[in-house]
Formats: sequence, structure tokens, C-alpha cells
Amino acid sequence: MQFIHDLLEHPSLLAYFSGANNYTWLQFRNGERRLLAKPLTYFEERLPGFVRIHKTALINPVFVDEVQSPPGPKMAGAVRMKDGTQLPVSRRRWRDVQQTLCRPGPVLPEAPTVTPEPTGRPAPYQPPQPRLLALMTGDALLLTRECIETADIACTLQALEHGAGLANTLLLRPAATWPSLILMDARFSRPDRVLTLRTLKTHPQLRAIPVVWLAGSEQDTMQAYQLDANSVVVVPDDPASFTRLVRQLCTYWLTVVQLPPEEG
Repeated sequence: MQFIHDLLEHPSLLAYFSGANNYTWLQFRNGERRLLAKPLTYFEERLPGFVRIHKTALINPVFVDEVQSPPGPKMAGAVRMKDGTQLPVSRRRWRDVQQTLCRPGPVLPEAPTVTPEPTGRPAPYQPPQPRLLALMTGDALLLTRECIETADIACTLQALEHGAGLANTLLLRPAATWPSLILMDARFSRPDRVLTLRTLKTHPQLRAIPVVWLAGSEQDTMQAYQLDANSVVVVPDDPASFTRLVRQLCTYWLTVVQLPPEEG
């Protein structure tokens, strides 16, 4: 029961459910699959953001790749998920599913251009929003994105899978657009992370960007310190602890620490 409770705490990791009255297959977004002794209705009640498309299927709408209309009258439609799986949409649910999954975003009217009258006082300074670069993939990225959204952390999140060309990319951009903080997940693709960290920390300008090195419990952490990582953190395995760690890191580095001043 604790396992299911933990799953429901992190819906961003889940792709879809399929099953019957007394069991459910859960498909994770990372490709894993798990049989659970709960009916679909149990998860439908506890995951309001998911969509029931059929008596045998409940889906995460962000994992939908394509919505397929019924090929003819009195025929069922379908949705294709991002892993290639095609799931049926029952005829009685089609209209609601179509409206939910195909609803366009609101079109906002353009705001009129208003020239403020001079007051003789300078406009109050609005500090730019911090920029977080997550060098990670898979569940780590999904949980990081979920953490930023649910914890209401004021920052702009960008993500990269590989960092080998990061230094060159940053040098082609104004320094004011560089990340305020880099979270570097070194549990996987360690050679790429080592090369990226070394390149950043040996450049006279880029070395000022704070880099937090995320290591696995069995990994050596000394190399990251020798390469001048600003912090080295051992990452917990369970999603709840990982999310809590990311929240603490972002709160500290983006709201407490005095970051290097931005250049124009």
C-alpha cells in the first residue's frame, strides 16, 4: 500500500493504466511496467489530472502522442501514446476525451501598447528570474520539473541530455542569459558530466556559474570536488526524497545564496 501511495505522490512518472475490475497494469514513462492489485477506478479517483478513455484504460494526457478520430460511424477512436502503444477510446467517452485532449490553449488578445507618463522617478527594479539548467534525463528530469511546478519555485527550467557542447553554446550567447545554477546528474553518462564540468570550471568566465554535482550512493565524489564543483550531493533512490532534495537545493541556491552578478 505504501508503494501505491508513493506512486500517487509523483504522477509525472506515470504514463497510463490498463486493467479490469480487480487488477491494473501500470506503465511508467521510463518503460517499466507493474501489476497492481487495485481497480482502475481507484486510480481514477486519486488522479484527477488523468483521463479515463475506456473502461480498460486511464491515461496521463501529457504522454499522448496523437488522438485518432473514429474511422466511421459507430466506431471507436484511439489515442497513441509516446511509447507507440495504441489504446482505444470508447464511443460514449469520445466527445469528452476529444474535448479534453484536443482543447486548444486560450488565445489572449494583444495588450495595447501604453506609454507611461513620466513621473520623474525611476521605475522600480525588477530582478530577472533565475535560470536553472538541469543536465539530466528520465525520471530525474520529470521529478525535477514536477518539483519546480508544485513547490512554486520562481525560476526558468531548461534541460539538456548531454553537456559536451554546453560551454560553446553558452559562449555564443549573452552572459545575461547564462544559467544561474546547473544541476548535473552524474549517476549516468558520467564521462560526459566529467568533461562538461572540467570545461566549465577551466573557462575564466563560465567557471563562475554554480554547478551542483548529483552522485549515486556508490560513486566517488572526490573527482567532482577536484574539478571545482560547487556542491556534491549523494542522490537518494526514492522519488519523494529526490524531490525533497531538489527543492532544498533550488531554495538554497536560487533564494539564499548571493549568486555572481550578471553581465550585460
